[in-house]
Amino acid sequence: MGCITAEIPYSPLKPGDKSLSRTESHVVTRNHALDGLRGCAAVAVILGHCLLQTGGLALWSSKVRDFPAMAWTDIVLRSLYLVFPSDAAVTVFFVLSGHVLWTSFQRKRLFFFADLPDYTCSRLYRLLPVAIMSGLPIGLLTAARADDLVMNMLLLSRDINGVIWSLQVEVVASLVLFAVWGVTRGQLWKLLAALILSLVASRFVHGNIYVAFFPAFLLGALISSVPSRVWQNTWLLVTSVVVLVGTNLAIGHVGSTRLFEMAASMALVGAVASGRLPSLGSGVPHFLGAISYPFYLVQAVGLAGANALLGLLPALPLFGRLSLLAVFSVGLTIPLAWVLHVAVEGPAQRGRPRFGMRTKGMAADLSPGN
Repeated sequence: MGCITAEIPYSPLKPGDKSLSRTESHVVTRNHALDGLRGCAAVAVILGHCLLQTGGLALWSSKVRDFPAMAWTDIVLRSLYLVFPSDAAVTVFFVLSGHVLWTSFQRKRLFFFADLPDYTCSRLYRLLPVAIMSGLPIGLLTAARADDLVMNMLLLSRDINGVIWSLQVEVVASLVLFAVWGVTRGQLWKLLAALILSLVASRFVHGNIYVAFFPAFLLGALISSVPSRVWQNTWLLVTSVVVLVGTNLAIGHVGSTRLFEMAASMALVGAVASGRLPSLGSGVPHFLGAISYPFYLVQAVGLAGANALLGLLPALPLFGRLSLLAVFSVGLTIPLAWVLHVAVEGPAQRGRPRFGMRTKGMAADLSPGN
């Protein structure tokens, strides 16, 4: 789920590489294509929500085998999830976050107990300022009670802004991932063991979102342990995209779907991290990546405004209404997200306190949910 201004830059540095000192590590060039991927995923989420509003939950739950009994309009609407896969996009956020955080741990050679205060502070300053400020317009729209609104602003509840569930996962998973780093110190076999344990736990602990999605963060952490030539394989990239967007349509929204989406997200993020799809690092995708975290949080405002504008228009055909809903919601969300990025997100990242010289310059990233 979203992340931006003072993000952790991508670096191919491996554990034990001493080519960069701790004080030099913050100048490593950032992979802007990862920002662009995050921006595209954020847009996929809001457009997927437009589809959900238009078609309903029953349509979202349908599969290919249900097509013979469905109207052609419903088939087209369901197929549009292949272009705007909102569920899969959130999984991409989680894998991307795990990758970026883990490469930061490697590059800075952090220590769990010594660096935990600064790391925790960086996460709080990364997430809470925008979450607090984005809650104000959402609270006005929903006429929420003050105590409910505060709980949502602090990411302790998600009953007002539903997308906060992914940020709650992000908070818990990023702290647990740092603990995994403290135990494994980047050793591959220990990281693989942690992944196996997390997969087993997700198999037996049903309904817990923190357990269910933590393997995505570990898969992101494993990306830097795989030779880049593997991620640069064209067939792997194409297959990962097909699996990522098409699995839920083929077999539905079940537990195994989530595992397929995690694996495919790993391959996609690995490809972008290794230099594939460089066009994501410039132009519109890069801009959307820059504002992706506030964009993700305030999409509810854009959707509410879009529905209000549609209410002023005469009755429209189904696909005409969907098209305008998408255009209005994205068009209203972008400027609000940009204001939050410039006025809140950037200043909070630049002005946060640092604890100790060893972690000076450290900035933690987010993925949906960045």
